[in-house]
Amino acid sequence: MHWVLLANGPLDLTHNIRTLIATADRVVGVDGGSRHLAPLSIIPHLAVGDMDSIPEDLLASYRDAGVEMDLHPPKKDATDLELALELALERGATRISILGGTGGRLDHTLGNLFLLSRCLPVGIPACVMDEGQCVHLTDQPLTLNGSVGDTLSLLPATAEVHGVTLSGLEYPLRDATLTFGTSWGMSNIFTETTATVTLRSGRLFVFHLYRP
Repeated sequence: MHWVLLANGPLDLTHNIRTLIATADRVVGVDGGSRHLAPLSIIPHLAVGDMDSIPEDLLASYRDAGVEMDLHPPKKDATDLELALELALERGATRISILGGTGGRLDHTLGNLFLLSRCLPVGIPACVMDEGQCVHLTDQPLTLNGSVGDTLSLLPATAEVHGVTLSGLEYPLRDATLTFGTSWGMSNIFTETTATVTLRSGRLFVFHLYRP
């Protein structure tokens, strides 16, 4: 079951983003992230958060429509997005896409990216996506479908990532070791419509940037 979580960061409603939302099994408005759904005339299955940034009229319309609300106090130990992610995992999500999780404050963006680590122990594919890129955090082989000319960058999320092997890219790697803080894995290019990333140990951020 594919859950799409809409956070409150910037988001351009491109064709791909609209399609992703329209085909989701569950759409979750994460506090002010619900504003992205209004132009699409989509009512979420669930609204999560302390509701301090959602427009009042939008929140009222959700209440009138009987949208399920998972409400939390403003003073809490987790962000609204983390609470929504945990709820998706608890309710049986088999794939999670986070929209509106990039841009704006850098601490928010980094925090949202690191939330992907919550999905690794249970083996649920998850990504943070916007109109120009999709970011994965993986400790398992990963296959990416894209276009020739797309960009792929790798950033270690652990001290070392061992056994990194790439295919379908301009600069292949075989059984390489990437260390935290290195830029070795930056700005590779798709030479085929499918690229693969495998690794033996460690955790790796994989950035798939779409060709303009």
